[in-house]
Amino acid sequence: MKITVVGAPATGKTALARALAAHLDTLQVQDAPSPDSLKTGCHDCVLLMGLNGANITPAQEAADASLRARLAACQVGFGVVYGRDERERLRAALRLIEPQDGPPPRWTGPCERCADPDCEFQLFTGLLNLKAAGPPPG
Repeated sequence: MKITVVGAPATGKTALARALAAHLDTLQVQDAPSPDSLKTGCHDCVLLMGLNGANITPAQEAADASLRARLAACQVGFGVVYGRDERERLRAALRLIEPQDGPPPRWTGPCERCADPDCEFQLFTGLLNLKAAGPPPG
């Protein structure tokens, strides 16, 4: 399986590529693709490093926007990897590469202030589902 990891400078794309290669030795991981290689069919999965830190620079934001525009122009689907540290980013990347069958694990977050992306996702998905279900029958 060919995996391409892209991201703005200092987002941890090289560290993630190394961690993925070490974790799954069957992967071919590339973290510095040429612009020509960002085409449909050149890879099985493209991972974009999300900007989720306290010290995001305007240069990082511009690089991220440029990468997203290039991927969209090439009509390449991609998954965005977020995480507070290398372990969380590796876990998120693995979920994108090898989605698990069955229902997602039950959320057991301690509060709405933990800043865990999984907790936020579960919180807002639950709220959207409640809104879509409408008011309870009366």
